[in-house]
Amino acid sequence: MPEQTEMPAHYGDLNSVQTTWREMLQSAVSERTHPFKKPVLTTIGLNGAPKARIIILRDVDFEARSIRLHTDARSAKISEIGRNPNVMLAFYDSTHEIQIQMSGVAIVHKHDAYADAAWRGAPPPSRRAYLAEREPGMPLSGPASGLPADVEGKIPSEERLETGRSNFAAVQMVFEQVDWLFLSPSGNRRARFEWRADRWAGTWLAP
Repeated sequence: MPEQTEMPAHYGDLNSVQTTWREMLQSAVSERTHPFKKPVLTTIGLNGAPKARIIILRDVDFEARSIRLHTDARSAKISEIGRNPNVMLAFYDSTHEIQIQMSGVAIVHKHDAYADAAWRGAPPPSRRAYLAEREPGMPLSGPASGLPADVEGKIPSEERLETGRSNFAAVQMVFEQVDWLFLSPSGNRRARFEWRADRWAGTWLAP
């Protein structure tokens, strides 16, 4: 008989599934190389077609069911969220063969306490990106970073970094559903968790 591989607890227990995706998200906030650090954010474009892009996970608050992302306030996703706030985040860990899709509503913060706190907590290399002179997606005559010459290739002073604050936005996603998938040679497993009456309700699904 073939050797039996020991399966993780989340293979057959919904509570363990929920614990697993919570722990993975929490770890991704602080670990730069964690597979969940760079999820795919999907919005509905202004033309009605889906738009997807890689974005960096900045923070997660399970009590508030909230995930924080940062972006350029001039980017297309800001207008897209303004028209339709329904978004999805997709995460994938190729080592453990786990995928989660989180659905919810996004809120854009530009000039409020939430955005101010996010800006202050962002490291200088991240804040430098908001000094870009052109809005994301604008045509250029050739390959370029879009950064002004005085900050190209170096981290400027705090005073200089502050001039990019007006181009910064924090996106708060309040998630209402988590779809979890585990791939295994022994048989895949899939589950869904929905926020109902102040609690998560989980159920197994066909993979």
